[in-house]
Amino acid sequence: DVIGRTWKYCFYGHIKQLRCQITLKKETGEFAIASAAKGSDVVPDNLEQELLSFSNSAIPLYNDLIDQYTKMLSPLSQTSNTKASQDDSDDKAEQAIIVILYRMHINLGDLYRYSCSTKLAEECYLKASKLAPATGNPFNQLAVISQSQESLTAVSLYYYARSLMATNEPFDKSRTNLFLLLGNNRKWLEEHVRDDDSHSRAIVAGNIEANSSIGKRSQREWIMKEKSAINRKFLAQLVDLQWDFMKGVSLDGSDMRIHLDELLSKMSSIIASFTDLLASASFSESLLCKLVATMAFSTLTASNQGKLCSTKRLSAKRSKDPIWNEGFIMTNQALAFSFVLRFCTVLANHFYGHMTKRENKPNASSLINIRSLTPLLLGSSFITSIYEGSDWFHGLVFYRNDESSGDSMSSENNSIRNLCTTSQIDFSQSTAKISEHLSEFRKGLSQQFESVSFRDVKEYSEYYGFFPFHSFLTRNGGADSRGVNDIKPSEYVTIEEAINTLSSEKLASGSKSSDLETTIKVCLLLANATQKGFSTDEYDVAATSIEAKLSQALLFQSILDETKPNKNRSNNSIARGEKSSPTTIRNELFQLFREVLLANPTLSLEQDVIGRTWKYCFYGHIKQLRCQITLKKETGEFAIASAAKGSDVVPDNLEQELLSFSNSAIPLYNDLIDQYTKMLSPLSQTSNTKASQDDSDDKAEQAII
Repeated sequence: DVIGRTWKYCFYGHIKQLRCQITLKKETGEFAIASAAKGSDVVPDNLEQELLSFSNSAIPLYNDLIDQYTKMLSPLSQTSNTKASQDDSDDKAEQAIIVILYRMHINLGDLYRYSCSTKLAEECYLKASKLAPATGNPFNQLAVISQSQESLTAVSLYYYARSLMATNEPFDKSRTNLFLLLGNNRKWLEEHVRDDDSHSRAIVAGNIEANSSIGKRSQREWIMKEKSAINRKFLAQLVDLQWDFMKGVSLDGSDMRIHLDELLSKMSSIIASFTDLLASASFSESLLCKLVATMAFSTLTASNQGKLCSTKRLSAKRSKDPIWNEGFIMTNQALAFSFVLRFCTVLANHFYGHMTKRENKPNASSLINIRSLTPLLLGSSFITSIYEGSDWFHGLVFYRNDESSGDSMSSENNSIRNLCTTSQIDFSQSTAKISEHLSEFRKGLSQQFESVSFRDVKEYSEYYGFFPFHSFLTRNGGADSRGVNDIKPSEYVTIEEAINTLSSEKLASGSKSSDLETTIKVCLLLANATQKGFSTDEYDVAATSIEAKLSQALLFQSILDETKPNKNRSNNSIARGEKSSPTTIRNELFQLFREVLLANPTLSLEQDVIGRTWKYCFYGHIKQLRCQITLKKETGEFAIASAAKGSDVVPDNLEQELLSFSNSAIPLYNDLIDQYTKMLSPLSQTSNTKASQDDSDDKAEQAII
């Protein structure tokens, strides 16, 4: 770790000492003379100047090292193209050089930051992020720089999301800075934005008319200033909404979280503002993509303080704390996802509107300047990944289009479900219009566009290593549906990618697309539009994946738990059912578990589906009956109160009810056992030919047994 020791002992140790002295000076107005007497070579005067001078003296040393290491890449690049001549030592040398270059760019960026050269620091951090896109540290540093400029709050939030959601090495220290950012943003809104600010959208035109006597140049400057103020207000409100999603909506009004009605009003207001601002070309393509990425982060971490929560973790939390309600996460994720759908609907309508204004038939040249295309593709791909099933999203039950799921929800829950399905239909219709209008464009494409991927569009390289996009956006061009703990991509880029990154003078995001890349983006967008969940005729997307079935099962489990008397449980729980009887819910839950058990034994074992089937579909009711029977025998009376709190047990003939219920469950278990027994024979044949058996087969065998 020579590069780490170089930074620590030759530079950062002294820098840290100076910064501590400066902080102490600001806090107390005095210096720690005692510490200087213990070996410090810091003179108590002009500490800021000393820090600046020392940082500036270190910068050329690091630049020289970076130049020397960059020169080492070219010979290795030529060697890597002839694999026959490359041995293990060459691979290690390549890896070592790229890793050291990455770390030196982080260090050099810090030196530039200490010397107040913000732009140069940003360039170093950007290069570091390109060298190691799956690592969170450089994105944290970029967020720190953005956070120093109040107008870049939305960009700071994006970088903190990237830092925390890095697929290989998340930077968890960003969480504290993230909450500080969100708190300061809310404080700024409270200080600068009036409660009634509806005049903002018309303020520019009104003031131009009132000030028609001023010169045209002054008018333009004033217009730009006003537009900037309106944009900043909108972005601050959008960031604040993401914080609401991360904290979650209040279930009963007893905490400091936002109430549901207030949240829904806030969402609608922001969507209306975004529609107007997008029409006036207020945001760059790059910023729009960053906003989509930020909303994807808020969706997967809704109500969980910016942290992911897998289906397995939900089950574990339920086992540890029977009072805990997973419906809270499910509901808030559904709300956050509905906002993503609405946001992307605005993008889709904008793209469709500009596309249809062109007199000629759509072609790449006519579509290349429509700034909503790139973020729309990013958003629609994230939406598709949710519809296809994500172990980290649990709100798809709110998007089901059948009567059974609605019957088991409360009135408050149904209002959320209506919002979710409406958002989904609107987005489906907006993408369907685009698909229909581009049908002729698609027919005219050659076969080379049938197998395109995100890797063919350089603009999306910025989003490699971002967990919410990892299922469709990876550096090898393929999809990866593994969990975050299973992802082990190449942490650093290839030698050719490193050379390209370091040879560019300045890394500017949002570079101009070519006609070819625009065509590829349109092809990818049309491919998304044909996925299940986008069709207005079949948007029952919750039933399309095992993960979605497990999410709905969690909701039914929470409903059944709510029927048990528990003085600690909130009467306003958002996941409690009020219409369906426990018998109906148990039957629906069994059907869900049965489908999962037969579809994927390995996952069923991991998620303890068989244990949950027994507990929630059968033994819970059996235990209730046996307790009633015991109570009857001991006292001769029944616990009428417990029956009134959700029990579907009639106090008469309890023994007969227990016998009948047990007999009705026996054929269901016999059927499952038969189905699993039949699964063994094909695996037995496979196990006899070990060459064809992989690790998944071993796990399946073990799970079935």
